[in-house]
Amino acid sequence: MSSIAQVNFPRMSQLKRTTAEVHDNLDNKIMAQSPFASKENHGDFLRFQYLLLNHVVPIYNSQQLTAFFDDLASRNRCDAIALDLQDLGMKAEGLAEQIKIEDLTLAQAVGWLYVIEGSKLGAAMLAKEVTQLGLDADFGARFLAGPGNGRGSQWREFMQAVEALQLNADEELELYQGAKDAFAVAHQLLDVIYQ
Repeated sequence: MSSIAQVNFPRMSQLKRTTAEVHDNLDNKIMAQSPFASKENHGDFLRFQYLLLNHVVPIYNSQQLTAFFDDLASRNRCDAIALDLQDLGMKAEGLAEQIKIEDLTLAQAVGWLYVIEGSKLGAAMLAKEVTQLGLDADFGARFLAGPGNGRGSQWREFMQAVEALQLNADEELELYQGAKDAFAVAHQLLDVIYQ
């Protein structure tokens, strides 16, 4: 983040610093599988994304969180990935258990959202990569399509909402822990797909 962003979004900057290593490790682990080398590889990538996004559906359906993120339900991309998998002749596989929203504090849930929403930022680049496989926002790559109002503005709105949260010192730590937990689960799910 630029120094301007660090001043305007100190909490988001701290989230980024706190999770930088585990985030980079996950990105490297994904790219090592050459997700755009073939439709089959892309299908495995979609299966991983589906497992992760299906896991967090309860967060996107949380009434408590909707008070802070009014467009939360519309941000959920799980259905789009299920359609992408269907396009490729693959079945959507769900985890036996989705995350239990009641086991998370509000701050932890926002930490999870930081990870899932942040993953959309790289989607524009990935959407270009996947066109070489003949896939696009209408077939096989719906979940990579940006929102109507643009990826950048949607991310800014999310950052502003996170910065506006009134958190005490313990809740601040819970926020960072939630993000770390989300990355840890993402690593586990990636192993499930690529074992």
